[in-house]
Amino acid sequence: MAGQQLEGVLTQGQRDTLEIVEFIFHIIDPDAPGKVIKLDEVQLQEKQKSFFLDRLRDIAEGTQYLFDPDAPNLQEQSQRLVEDRDGFVDLSYHMTQEFARLHGGNMSAGVFIVSVVKYLAKAHDWQQLVFLVKMDQQESFTYNYEDIQGRKVAVVDEIPNALNENKKAVQKSALIDTSNQFAWDVLAFDRVKKPVLGDYYQAFLGVIERQQDSVLTRSTDQAVRKWAKDIPQDQLPPGEDLNTYRGRALNYLRDHDTFDTDTFLDTVVRDENPERKVALVRSLRDALEEAGIAGQTFRPRPDSLPKAQRKHIYETSEGITISYEGTPEQVGMLIENLDGGRSRVTIETHNLIPKG
Repeated sequence: MAGQQLEGVLTQGQRDTLEIVEFIFHIIDPDAPGKVIKLDEVQLQEKQKSFFLDRLRDIAEGTQYLFDPDAPNLQEQSQRLVEDRDGFVDLSYHMTQEFARLHGGNMSAGVFIVSVVKYLAKAHDWQQLVFLVKMDQQESFTYNYEDIQGRKVAVVDEIPNALNENKKAVQKSALIDTSNQFAWDVLAFDRVKKPVLGDYYQAFLGVIERQQDSVLTRSTDQAVRKWAKDIPQDQLPPGEDLNTYRGRALNYLRDHDTFDTDTFLDTVVRDENPERKVALVRSLRDALEEAGIAGQTFRPRPDSLPKAQRKHIYETSEGITISYEGTPEQVGMLIENLDGGRSRVTIETHNLIPKG
């Protein structure tokens, strides 16, 4: 791709344009020889296509990885899946076998989905991606297969709208960019080990983390700081400013073991005006996408922020500087906005210590 690679994951607009180009799954059965039953075709009706597209949109995110050039990886196979339509089924079967071989130990029955999808990267520019999904067998996802003229053909049964249950069926997923559109090669998710990958799954993909958790933590803080500074004064909710937004963002990074975009946005943006809140959440999501953070899962490392950057500072026109960490509520501070642009700051403390 000419030009700069994209740091983030697929935008919502790009997810909405996703279409299935090729689709197959093979059955993982721990009691079967080789643990995998090969299928030659999966027949999907329009309703089932919508079901799987919804699952693909759900999992079009995860930790960013690069293919490890010093280890076996899926880069060449993924390129072949996109370019070699005739060999798609056989190659997907071999990939499923390798997944099952590396798993070892106890493995849940289910299916391993291999799909090539396309999305509209920009006007008149369709690009393709490879999706890999291990989905455990559940009541909401049923199928049967039969031999038709020597070919094993699966028919997906009617699937009820049990979205939450179906999300839980997705145990592992990978979205692979074969077109060099993005700065990452793979977005990967492992429900058991999140936000990292299990050893065998990482070995199957052949990937290394693109960015360290500490880098993503600092980038998140910087993105919120820049976003909050750019909000026009007349568009801020009452009582909100740069420090209140950053305080909640830092608290989230301190209190959560795993970064999740939606819960982070809901934590940072508070507003009793629902329309304004929706607009602010959207603009912060855009800022996180631009910084390559939205959609990623990582372990926050708040201690990677220099102590000076963890502080929030106010300065009055009278020359008084107030510096603290956390939120105003946590440090016993109340800020009241008065008429004429004036403010009243009240601080309740257990002890006032002079510093000289």
